[in-house]
Amino acid sequence: MTSHSEALIRMLKSGKAASSLFMEGVVREVDVGIHPHEIGSPQRIKFDIHVILEDAETGADSIDEVLDYEYLIASLDRVLEMERSALLETISTRILDEVMAPVEIAAASVSATKLDVLEDDGRLGCTMTRVK
Repeated sequence: MTSHSEALIRMLKSGKAASSLFMEGVVREVDVGIHPHEIGSPQRIKFDIHVILEDAETGADSIDEVLDYEYLIASLDRVLEMERSALLETISTRILDEVMAPVEIAAASVSATKLDVLEDDGRLGCTMTRVK
Protein backbone atom coordinates (compact mmCIF):
# COMPACT_ATOMS: atom_id res chain seq x y z
CA MET A 1 0.00 0.00 0.00
CA THR A 2 1.24 3.46 -0.82
CA SER A 3 0.24 6.81 0.66
CA HIS A 4 -1.72 9.48 -1.15
CA SER A 5 1.41 11.67 -1.31
CA GLU A 6 3.51 8.82 -2.73
CA ALA A 7 0.89 8.13 -5.41
CA LEU A 8 0.90 11.78 -6.42
CA ILE A 9 4.70 11.97 -6.48
CA ARG A 10 4.92 8.82 -8.61
CA MET A 11 2.50 10.28 -11.14
CA LEU A 12 4.27 13.63 -11.31
CA LYS A 13 7.69 11.97 -11.69
CA SER A 14 6.35 10.07 -14.70
CA GLY A 15 5.69 13.42 -16.37
CA LYS A 16 1.91 13.27 -16.09
CA ALA A 17 -0.14 16.23 -14.95
CA ALA A 18 -2.34 15.66 -11.92
CA SER A 19 -4.83 17.44 -9.77
CA SER A 20 -6.50 16.47 -6.54
CA LEU A 21 -10.01 16.76 -5.20
CA PHE A 22 -10.80 16.28 -1.54
CA MET A 23 -13.47 16.15 1.11
CA GLU A 24 -12.24 16.56 4.69
CA GLY A 25 -13.76 16.57 8.13
CA VAL A 26 -17.19 15.20 7.25
CA VAL A 27 -18.68 13.60 10.37
CA ARG A 28 -21.45 10.99 10.22
CA GLU A 29 -23.10 8.82 12.88
CA VAL A 30 -22.24 5.25 11.85
CA ASP A 31 -23.21 1.90 13.36
CA VAL A 32 -19.79 0.24 13.21
CA GLY A 33 -17.72 -1.87 15.55
CA ILE A 34 -17.08 -5.41 16.74
CA HIS A 35 -17.81 -5.03 20.44
CA PRO A 36 -21.29 -5.79 21.81
CA HIS A 37 -21.65 -2.24 23.18
CA GLU A 38 -20.95 -0.81 19.68
CA ILE A 39 -23.56 -2.83 17.81
CA GLY A 40 -26.70 -0.75 17.39
CA SER A 41 -25.02 2.30 18.95
CA PRO A 42 -23.91 4.69 16.20
CA GLN A 43 -20.55 6.40 16.69
CA ARG A 44 -19.25 9.69 15.31
CA ILE A 45 -16.87 8.90 12.45
CA LYS A 46 -14.87 11.57 10.63
CA PHE A 47 -14.19 10.92 6.95
CA ASP A 48 -11.46 12.43 4.79
CA ILE A 49 -11.33 11.49 1.10
CA HIS A 50 -8.65 12.56 -1.39
CA VAL A 51 -8.62 11.60 -5.06
CA ILE A 52 -5.97 12.20 -7.72
CA LEU A 53 -7.04 12.91 -11.28
CA GLU A 54 -4.53 12.11 -13.98
CA ASP A 55 -3.97 14.67 -16.76
CA ALA A 56 -6.85 16.74 -15.41
CA GLU A 57 -5.96 20.13 -16.78
CA THR A 58 -8.79 22.32 -17.98
CA GLY A 59 -8.99 25.84 -19.25
CA ALA A 60 -12.75 25.90 -19.14
CA ASP A 61 -14.64 27.45 -16.26
CA SER A 62 -17.56 25.05 -16.50
CA ILE A 63 -18.69 22.23 -14.23
CA ASP A 64 -19.36 20.21 -17.40
CA GLU A 65 -15.61 20.19 -18.09
CA VAL A 66 -14.45 18.83 -14.72
CA LEU A 67 -15.29 16.06 -12.29
CA ASP A 68 -17.81 17.52 -9.84
CA TYR A 69 -16.27 16.97 -6.41
CA GLU A 70 -19.74 16.62 -4.88
CA TYR A 71 -19.54 13.02 -6.05
CA LEU A 72 -17.29 12.43 -3.01
CA ILE A 73 -20.17 13.22 -0.66
CA ALA A 74 -22.58 11.12 -2.72
CA SER A 75 -20.11 8.20 -2.67
CA LEU A 76 -19.79 8.41 1.11
CA ASP A 77 -23.55 8.52 1.59
CA ARG A 78 -24.11 5.54 -0.75
CA VAL A 79 -21.63 3.44 1.21
CA LEU A 80 -23.14 4.39 4.56
CA GLU A 81 -26.56 3.27 3.30
CA MET A 82 -25.18 -0.25 2.62
CA GLU A 83 -25.45 -3.11 5.10
CA ARG A 84 -23.73 -2.63 8.45
CA SER A 85 -19.99 -3.18 8.59
CA ALA A 86 -18.09 -4.29 11.67
CA LEU A 87 -14.82 -2.67 10.57
CA LEU A 88 -13.75 0.80 9.47
CA GLU A 89 -11.50 -0.97 6.96
CA THR A 90 -14.55 -2.47 5.26
CA ILE A 91 -16.25 0.92 5.05
CA SER A 92 -13.04 2.51 3.72
CA THR A 93 -12.67 -0.20 1.07
CA ARG A 94 -16.26 0.35 -0.07
CA ILE A 95 -15.67 4.10 -0.27
CA LEU A 96 -12.52 3.51 -2.33
CA ASP A 97 -14.53 1.31 -4.70
CA GLU A 98 -17.04 4.15 -5.16
CA VAL A 99 -14.64 7.07 -5.54
CA MET A 100 -12.31 5.17 -7.90
CA ALA A 101 -15.15 4.49 -10.37
CA PRO A 102 -14.75 7.59 -12.61
CA VAL A 103 -12.19 6.96 -15.35
CA GLU A 104 -10.40 10.22 -14.51
CA ILE A 105 -9.38 8.96 -11.07
CA ALA A 106 -5.85 7.57 -10.86
CA ALA A 107 -5.57 7.13 -7.08
CA ALA A 108 -7.53 7.75 -3.92
CA SER A 109 -7.14 7.76 -0.14
CA VAL A 110 -9.81 7.38 2.51
CA SER A 111 -9.39 8.02 6.23
CA ALA A 112 -12.07 7.00 8.72
CA THR A 113 -11.60 8.10 12.31
CA LYS A 114 -13.60 7.15 15.41
CA LEU A 115 -13.87 10.40 17.33
CA ASP A 116 -15.23 9.29 20.70
CA VAL A 117 -13.47 6.02 21.51
CA LEU A 118 -10.61 7.13 23.76
CA GLU A 119 -11.15 9.08 26.97
CA ASP A 120 -8.22 11.49 26.47
CA ASP A 121 -9.43 13.06 23.19
CA GLY A 122 -7.31 10.55 21.26
CA ARG A 123 -8.69 9.06 18.09
CA LEU A 124 -8.54 5.68 16.39
CA GLY A 125 -9.02 4.93 12.73
CA CYS A 126 -7.57 3.79 9.45
CA THR A 127 -6.34 5.20 6.17
CA MET A 128 -6.37 3.25 2.93
CA THR A 129 -4.88 4.28 -0.42
CA ARG A 130 -5.36 2.67 -3.82
CA VAL A 131 -3.69 3.37 -7.17
CA LYS A 132 -5.23 2.22 -10.46
